[in-house]
Amino acid sequence: MIALARRATLGALFAGSLLTLGGCALPFMSPPNAMTVANGAVTIVGPQGFCVDQQSSHDGPGAPFVLLGSCASMAGSPTDPKPRIQALLTATVSVGSNGPSIGDANWRQLVAYLHSTAGRKAQSRSGDARTVKIIGLARRDGVVILHARDTSPFPGQTVTPNYWRALFDLNGHIVTLSVNGVPQAPFPDSAGLALLETFVASVRAASAPPAPAAGS
Repeated sequence: MIALARRATLGALFAGSLLTLGGCALPFMSPPNAMTVANGAVTIVGPQGFCVDQQSSHDGPGAPFVLLGSCASMAGSPTDPKPRIQALLTATVSVGSNGPSIGDANWRQLVAYLHSTAGRKAQSRSGDARTVKIIGLARRDGVVILHARDTSPFPGQTVTPNYWRALFDLNGHIVTLSVNGVPQAPFPDSAGLALLETFVASVRAASAPPAPAAGS
């Protein structure tokens, strides 16, 4: 179970360690709103108004990482789509999962792990368990929903300490999606949760299951 929990939070750890906001799309060139990763198994697409930051996102060996922000801001064009809520969205995808799924994991053990020092360390952007406080946990429709507070910095950008995060299985991978608020445009917790749920639904809908092998 501990091994599963570590795999489940691996994406969160990569999100904290690999995230940069060093570049933006060229002015008036609309960025894409989706990015397919993990050898085509998962397509990350954000809610309406969110586009992929191609400078900060990457696929390939290791854990794919995707950063999404306002399409209008990244394009440098006020006519491009804008999200209703200003936020930074992140997605990480495991290289593959074995054993019990997130949806089938023992809930009490998973909750205990996420509250533990090791679990909070994995959720911290700085890898320091002392910066993280778990505010709430829930699981529904195979998705673990985590509401937490992290006082460590978000590399390259100022964000609010509280964030929403979802962990779920998808086409043989563990996907971690996060919603991070920005201080200049705060929103209530209910809006953050609703945005996360929309993000999860968008990724699930865009990620078609792999085709069955010939003769199966």
